[in-house]
Amino acid sequence: MSAAVFRAMLLGLVRDRAALAMSFLLPSVFFMIFATIFAGATGEQLRLKIAMADEVHTETSGRLLRALALDPALVPVGEGTLSADEVRDLVRRGTADVGLVLRSDAEPLESMGGFGRAPIVIVSDPVRGVAVPMLTGQVQKAYFSALPDVALGSVVGLVEDQFIELTDEQREELEAGLLDLKVETEDAAGRGETVGWGFQDLFEREDVAGQSAARNHVAYYAGAVAVLFLLFSAVHGAISLLEERESGIVDRILAGPGSTRVMVDGKFLFLVVQGFAQVGVIFVLAWILYDVDLISHLPLWAWTTLLVSAAAAALALTVATACRTKRQAQTLSNVAILVLSALGGSMVPRFFMPPWLQDIGWLTPNAWALEAYTALFWRDEPASALLLPWSMLILATVLGLLASRRLARRMERL
Repeated sequence: MSAAVFRAMLLGLVRDRAALAMSFLLPSVFFMIFATIFAGATGEQLRLKIAMADEVHTETSGRLLRALALDPALVPVGEGTLSADEVRDLVRRGTADVGLVLRSDAEPLESMGGFGRAPIVIVSDPVRGVAVPMLTGQVQKAYFSALPDVALGSVVGLVEDQFIELTDEQREELEAGLLDLKVETEDAAGRGETVGWGFQDLFEREDVAGQSAARNHVAYYAGAVAVLFLLFSAVHGAISLLEERESGIVDRILAGPGSTRVMVDGKFLFLVVQGFAQVGVIFVLAWILYDVDLISHLPLWAWTTLLVSAAAAALALTVATACRTKRQAQTLSNVAILVLSALGGSMVPRFFMPPWLQDIGWLTPNAWALEAYTALFWRDEPASALLLPWSMLILATVLGLLASRRLARRMERL
């Protein structure tokens, strides 16, 4: 008997070629997307978009910026010579992943003593905080590979500043001083601290987001998680169309004055309201538990969430009406949602991805939803900055709703 059940299920899968392909082909596509993302986030394929400003305008600063511009791991953004404020603005708007400013009111680049202000300011959005150590490593690489004379000169200058001149007597003094430095470093490490000495003194970090790093991360993942599960719940509701067709409910509706358009529109309205409530619960928790500033952004957040819910509902209805069986719809929707969420940034921040994959991500509603929530909560931008994400979500809603209405007409002919 068990063998008969097994054979029946196997035949059902083999005969449903669409479900068969979606069971084995689309998961492979999903794997390749993640493999591309994480392969592109390491090694030579790392591509950080960087905005750079030179306030020093010396030969050394010019050599350093030219070396960074030629680094295959970095993609310079911005036209011409940028100011520090322009760098901050590019990072704040997400056009650049990270910024670098060589400031004039600080120690020169040739100095590594840490006696004044750090000459290099790394401008970052806390949500993209992982870009800071990545850029620091690339700057260190450029500093020692493109400016070896400066690096060696700074070491010699540091030794001379600290230990006078290197006579035989002073060499003994140097060894004693290095031993003291070693002891000081070990003592600081035991206290969980670091000694402000050496290359790290070239850097200072500046965050440009209005909220703290923790709140920025919470706001990001509130939007990312909300969109991901919004799509799943919308698809679950939309698939009820196929269940109603199999149970004969659709036939009874079509026998009366109703039509498939009435069914699609009714489910669309319900899914929008349901989605709005689901996203609302997540953001209310973020507000109560993590102090995300929901109240001051409430009107813009409500309109954004309404559009996100509408786009998710329209997409879910399109998937459901495009499939002939419930099994097809479940398999296609699950894999499609995971693919859209991976490309759109719901699972992995998009700046980790190669540039070409980031461009593909703009075809997903997830990317535009997160762009809208980013502008709203992280950058605290006005409504005018949200017009493009809003427009794209409206376009996705209209196209999805029209497609689902047209596809649903097949039920009238079955």
